[in-house]
Amino acid sequence: MEAVWVPVVVALIGGPLMWALHRFDKRNTEQHGQNMKVLNRMEGKVDRMDGKVDRLDEKVDRIDNRVTKLEKPAPKARSTKKSV
Repeated sequence: MEAVWVPVVVALIGGPLMWALHRFDKRNTEQHGQNMKVLNRMEGKVDRMDGKVDRLDEKVDRIDNRVTKLEKPAPKARSTKKSV
């Protein structure tokens, strides 16, 4: 048998076999549903945490702005070059 026909034969035999196994496999459907509920709850918690982090970032930015306004700017060095 030529090497070209091997993948074709494997696909013709394996494809319908895998489809049948998948079609009649009913394991873990209840557990899958429970996992989806948990994931949805976690998504809500993550969204709330994102909001809290955003608010905290805003507070830090405001504090940074206040601190930088308190600092006096460094004096500018005068240029020794004379204009002509």
